[in-house]
Amino acid sequence: MPEKDHVIVGTAGHIDHGKSALVRALTGKDPDTLPEEKKRGMTIELGFVFLDDPGYEKQLVFIDVPGHEKFVKTMAAGASNVDLALLVVAADEGIAVQTREHFDILQLLGIRLGLVALTKSDLVDEARLDGLTAAVRSFVHGSFLADAPILPVSSVTGAGLDEVKAHLQALGRKVRPRPDNGIFRMPVDRVFTIQGFGTIVAGTVLSGTVKTGDRIVVYPEKLVSRVRGVQVHGTRKEESSIGRRTALNLQDLRKEALRRGQVAAAEGSLAPTLRLDARLEVLRSAAKEVKHRDRVRLHIGTDEVIARVAMLEAPSVAPGGSGLVQFVLESPTTALPGDRFAIRTFSPLVTIGGGRVLNAAPARHKRMSPPVIEGLRRLEAGTAQAVEQVFLQSGPAPMDAREAALKIGLGEAEVVRAAAALLRDGRLVRIGTETPEVYISAGTFSSLSAKLLEIIRGYFQANPSKSSMPYSDLRAGFLKLGGAALLKQLLEALARRSLIVRRPSEVGLPGREAKVDPAEQRLRARVEGAYRSAKFAPPLEEDVRRRLGLNPSDFRAVEATLVKDGTLVRLGPKVVYHREAVEAVREVVLGLIERHAAVTIAELRDRLNLSRKYAQAVLEYFDRIGMTKRVEDRHVLNRKP
Repeated sequence: MPEKDHVIVGTAGHIDHGKSALVRALTGKDPDTLPEEKKRGMTIELGFVFLDDPGYEKQLVFIDVPGHEKFVKTMAAGASNVDLALLVVAADEGIAVQTREHFDILQLLGIRLGLVALTKSDLVDEARLDGLTAAVRSFVHGSFLADAPILPVSSVTGAGLDEVKAHLQALGRKVRPRPDNGIFRMPVDRVFTIQGFGTIVAGTVLSGTVKTGDRIVVYPEKLVSRVRGVQVHGTRKEESSIGRRTALNLQDLRKEALRRGQVAAAEGSLAPTLRLDARLEVLRSAAKEVKHRDRVRLHIGTDEVIARVAMLEAPSVAPGGSGLVQFVLESPTTALPGDRFAIRTFSPLVTIGGGRVLNAAPARHKRMSPPVIEGLRRLEAGTAQAVEQVFLQSGPAPMDAREAALKIGLGEAEVVRAAAALLRDGRLVRIGTETPEVYISAGTFSSLSAKLLEIIRGYFQANPSKSSMPYSDLRAGFLKLGGAALLKQLLEALARRSLIVRRPSEVGLPGREAKVDPAEQRLRARVEGAYRSAKFAPPLEEDVRRRLGLNPSDFRAVEATLVKDGTLVRLGPKVVYHREAVEAVREVVLGLIERHAAVTIAELRDRLNLSRKYAQAVLEYFDRIGMTKRVEDRHVLNRKP
């Protein structure tokens, strides 16, 4: 029998308004499990209860949250992953303080479906119920509950329970599947131990799949563990997936190292961060504006961290307004773009706003910077612009669709489609031919092309006597900016535009001629003449230097230039020929091979009256360049050079 999809129902409302009693009446199970909760008659920790109904195609999972003001952060942790809300208002008390705050949190966390239950309806008359219904309808006006059912119910008499259950199931059918990037992520909202099993963490799987035996990491502390067991709805399973209430038995981790607010996720899929870029919306009911450097409590996922608000596009955000901000965190957390959050004042504890994460690993921004503001607006403008922006942010580091999807918080398939469209439009450039395909933004490619051209021109300005730039020098200068594959592609693009001239191991500029002063030209002629006149038996380089009366550095520089431009040819470590001598000896070698099918060192030595050292250097050079190849002690023509 296939596993039913879970619909997570989050309760919300003031303390003692009957949330737990309603859940208990609907399910027959008590969400309060802690001894302290039973003793005090109030919910302290999150309670999770499953409604089993064989006739319903999905499964309702109730998260019962605390109503007491001190436990609002626990409520935010529970509400962060719910699909629909069950707002509870006691008929005898009406809308109270935590009713308003819980309702604000539900809106800030992006919940879109729900209903209102008027509990303890047996304690009031019809007139009171009518008046409260009107008051609640006014209270939720303009919100996601504006057209929601408002249902009187009594957990004591059972009146209205069937109607509440039926409406919850109807709303559950409207819950759409969550987008899934395929990578396991589960915010932890409960940590406990079970005798004989060890440490358990529980939460709602936000994406991907987790199986028994999987290696996972608990972030932001990066605690590595292996999954010893998986439970879904209290039943042992081999795996769990997106949208399911899940408990994981973790190997080799102590309960003391774990807490609500951490995230169990696939290894390498998240990065702890101390900064978050976001769109902040301030509640209309907030007492005052949120200003730059305000210290707040940030509730994200199941975590609470203290943060400073850095305003990016205005000095402050007024009640009812919104703005781009960067949260500077006092302790690390993890998040992905698209995650919802709520913020509360540091003291006193009041919910004042919330919003959506745009960048989960940003750099420190300059305030009021048009490029920063434009970039963040692109991240929230739609898939195509967000994908293009994340490639812009990656700079010269080529990135594939999977990496981009993690940074944006979208599914990989969606990013692949967007990247393909951007490539067709010329807004991305594919780097290399390997799979998976990697890209950089067209703007980055263009700016790197300009920088590469600057490097080449700068080299020639510093070396006016050079006619070309060694590829090794260019590569060393460019690797500070990007990798070898990117350099190769940039050079090809510049060559196609005739902005550079490519040679096997060098690059030049079109029409460029080396500027050589007369004195240096005379020096080159003297060194060249010494080797030309020596023909097949040149002297040692040190002897040439002494004979010409040159200091070592000048001689080495001139000789290197002549070797580089092909005037001289280095056959071996201590053998240098003039190119005319190389061409002459080539003809001799080819003639000997034509007559005898091969040539030996001794035959070449005798033919040219050389020492064995020079004959060996000549034949090894021709082997090295692929003209010949050695077979035992003979050298034959290489038919496959």
